[in-house]
Amino acid sequence: MTTPKPTGRPNARMRQTVGDMVRSMGLVLALIAVILLVTLRPQPDAVKVVDPTQVLISARALAPFAVEIPQGLAGYQVTSARWQETSASAGDPVLHLGYVTPATEYVQFSQSAADNPKFIDEQTAGGILTDQVTLGGQIWQHYESPERRSLVRTVNGVTTVISGTTAQGELERVASSLNAG
Repeated sequence: MTTPKPTGRPNARMRQTVGDMVRSMGLVLALIAVILLVTLRPQPDAVKVVDPTQVLISARALAPFAVEIPQGLAGYQVTSARWQETSASAGDPVLHLGYVTPATEYVQFSQSAADNPKFIDEQTAGGILTDQVTLGGQIWQHYESPERRSLVRTVNGVTTVISGTTAQGELERVASSLNAG
């Protein structure tokens, strides 16, 4: 009797080792790393700064009052600016300037001829009057809500609101910086 002999070539897969698999995985991971390095970009700054100049020109030209704005606030960045009615301003346009402080807190400045309680409620996020403070000879009412704290002043039918997530002292600093220039 004769012993059977294999026909054809031996199967190439039978000679593969774990080392071959590790090398293949290493090559695939290296290729993925190169693709990530080429395509990965750092995320841009989340704060988008805007130029309020045109909004201020419009507000000063159209407002029936002397527009005041915060000035001299080093490190503050204007992130929103508009001159338009709100749902509670009873047809009166509102000057709105939104800022990010150097401590990355939010401060909002609003000014309008609207002086009704609904407007104040809207601008203070439903804040409750807690006390008042005198700044530069002007009396400001202090409102608190779960979302923010606010300072409100109404003089000669013009309502000015400074509100935000920052500390009360910072709001007072913004209120003290108001200038009609």
